[in-house]
Amino acid sequence: MATRRDGVARAVARAVRSRAMCGAMTVTRGAGEAGREDARGTTRAFRATARGERDEVELEDARGESATRRPMVPWTRQVVSGVELLRSGKYNKGMSFTRDERDRLNLRGLLPPAVFDQSVQVERVIERLRRVTNDVEKHAWLASLYERNERLFYRVVKDHLEELLPILSAPTVWQVCAEFGLMYRRPRGLYISIKDRGSVYRLLKNWPVRDVKAIVLTDGQRVTGLGDLGVQGMGTAVGKSTLFTALGGLDPADVLPICIDVGTDNQALLEDKFYIGLRQKRTGGEEYDDLLDEVVYGLKRRFGPRVLLCFEEFSNKNAKRLLDRYNSNSVAYCDDLQGIAATTLAAIISALPQMGGSLREQRFLFAGAGETGAHTADLLATYISQQHGISLPEARENIYFIDRKGLVTRDRAQREDDLEIHKLPYAHDMEGAASVRESVELIKPTALIGVRRHRFSFFEGSVLKDEKLFTEDVLRAMAKHSEKPLIMALSRPSALHECTAKEAYEATNGKCIFVGGCKSTPFEYDGREIAPSECSTEYVFPGLGLGLTIAEGTRVRDSLLMEAAEVVANSATPDDIARGAVFPRKRHIPDVSARVAARVAGKAFASGLSALPGKPMDWLRLAKSWMFDPTYRPYTP
Repeated sequence: MATRRDGVARAVARAVRSRAMCGAMTVTRGAGEAGREDARGTTRAFRATARGERDEVELEDARGESATRRPMVPWTRQVVSGVELLRSGKYNKGMSFTRDERDRLNLRGLLPPAVFDQSVQVERVIERLRRVTNDVEKHAWLASLYERNERLFYRVVKDHLEELLPILSAPTVWQVCAEFGLMYRRPRGLYISIKDRGSVYRLLKNWPVRDVKAIVLTDGQRVTGLGDLGVQGMGTAVGKSTLFTALGGLDPADVLPICIDVGTDNQALLEDKFYIGLRQKRTGGEEYDDLLDEVVYGLKRRFGPRVLLCFEEFSNKNAKRLLDRYNSNSVAYCDDLQGIAATTLAAIISALPQMGGSLREQRFLFAGAGETGAHTADLLATYISQQHGISLPEARENIYFIDRKGLVTRDRAQREDDLEIHKLPYAHDMEGAASVRESVELIKPTALIGVRRHRFSFFEGSVLKDEKLFTEDVLRAMAKHSEKPLIMALSRPSALHECTAKEAYEATNGKCIFVGGCKSTPFEYDGREIAPSECSTEYVFPGLGLGLTIAEGTRVRDSLLMEAAEVVANSATPDDIARGAVFPRKRHIPDVSARVAARVAGKAFASGLSALPGKPMDWLRLAKSWMFDPTYRPYTP
C-alpha cells in the first residue's frame, strides 16, 4: 500500500513540475467530469490548461461524448504568475517586468526580451493614442489599456492629464454612453435591475472587494444632452469612478460604479438589438423607491455605514428627492446638485476681487430655476449669511431667478399654483419681467448665471428657449451696469451654452469675467491670450471624496462644500487670473484635491462629522499619503 501511495505522490510531483516547465501559473481550470472519469481525459485536460488554452478544447470521455457539452463546475486554484499574471490588469506590468521577475514569476518566453521603464511605456502609449483621430475610439483604446494594465493606465493619465480628461469625462463620455451597447466588451462594476428586488444584498456579495470607500450610482435617466439612456448610463458611473482615482487619489479598488436598471423610456434603445439593459419601460413610483432603499441599505450593510454614495445622472427631480431622502442617514452626495453648487460658489469667490465690493453687495441673476440652480443659490445664500453674519432671508435679497415664464416674483407666487417650492424663497416683491434683457435692466445684476438643466427651459414659448440666451444686447446691458460683470454660461452640452467666451468679451469690450460650463477654446483679445475656466465639478468632488475617506466622514453638509469651494477659489494664481481664468489649469487638480481633502477632513472632524477617534497631526500630509501612486511596485518571490 505504501509503495502505491509513493507512486501516486511521485506522479503528482511530476505533473506539478510539468506545469511549471510550461511557464503557466499554478491554475487548474476546466478539467470537468470527463477528466475525472478516465486517465486519458484527465491528462488531456491537464495539458490544455497548463498551456493556458481555453476550456473549450474538445475532450472526449470513455463514451465518446464531447466534454465541452457536458455540465461542469468552474473552479480555480491560483498563485498569480505566468500567463495569468499577464492577463491580470491589476498586477500586469507588461514589458516592465525585470529579468529577475520574469525568471521567478514564470514569464520567460511569454514576453519579448526587451525591458522597458514605465516612463518609456507611457511615451509609447501616448504616441499610439495620438494616432487615433476619433475621441470615442480613444476612449475605447484607453479602456482597453485599463483592462490590461491598471497602473500604466493611471500613469498615462497622470502624466497627460489635460490632454486626456476630455476623453475620459465630458464631453466624450456622453458619446460613449450613446454607443455603450455596441462598445461593451467587459463588465466593470455592478448591475442591479428591478428584477433583483429582494435579493440585492446577495448580489452585492458577488463584488470581490469588501473595503470599498466610494460608490457611484446611476440609473441613466438624464445623461447630459442625451436624456434617458437606461443601462447605458453606466458609462458616466465608470467615468466618475476613474476620476476619483486619477484626480482624487482613491485607490481603484476603493471605488465601485453601479448601474441601477429600472428600464428606459427611450424607444429607440428598446428596439436596438445591441441594447444590454432591460427591455421595458422605466419603472417609477413605489417600486422604484423600494429598490433604491434596498440598494442603499444593502450597500451600507456590505461596505459599512460610512461608504460615500454618489448619485450620478439621475433626473433632476429624482436627484433632489433621493438626496433629501438619504442625506440624513447616509454619506450621500449628488454631483449634479452639490458639486455644481460648490464649483459655482468657488468661481464667484475667485472672481470677487476683480468684481469689486463685498459678496453681500453683489446682485446675482440665475437664468434657469430648476433644482440645480436652486441648490446653487441656496449654497451661495448660506455662504453669504455666514460670511457677513446675516440671516438667510437677508442673504437671499440680492439673488434672483428667471424661469421659463419670466422673472420669479412674489406676485407670480400668489397667482400661480404650480410655482415650485424651491423658487419661493427667491420670489421678491417687485415688478415682473418677461425676458432676460428686461430682467437685467430691472435688477442690474453684477453676475449673470445660466443654469438651464431641464428640458422645459427649451420648450416653445419659454423665455429661456433660445440656445444663445445671453445675446449681445443682454451682455452690453451687463457691462453698462457693472464695471466687471461675471458671466457664467453653465448650461451643457456646449451647443446649449448661453454664449461663448469670445462673444462675451466682444460684447462687453473685454470688461467681463467669463466662466463656461464646458471647455472654452482659447482666443486672443486686445493683444493677450484669453483662456477662461470651465466650471467643472472635477475641481471639487475628487478632493471631497478623499477628505471624507480619510476623516471617515459620516455626512455631507454644506459646511464641507463651502470649505471645498474656498480651497478651489484660492488655488488660482496671478497667471491664471491674467489669462481670464478663475481656476488653476486642470493639470493641477490632483494638488488641489489634496488641499480640498485636508480642509474637508479638518472641517468634518471639527464639526462632529467624523468617526475618527483622534485628530491627525497634519491633515494635508495624511491626504497625500492616501493618494494612489500608479508607479509599478517590485514583486517579491
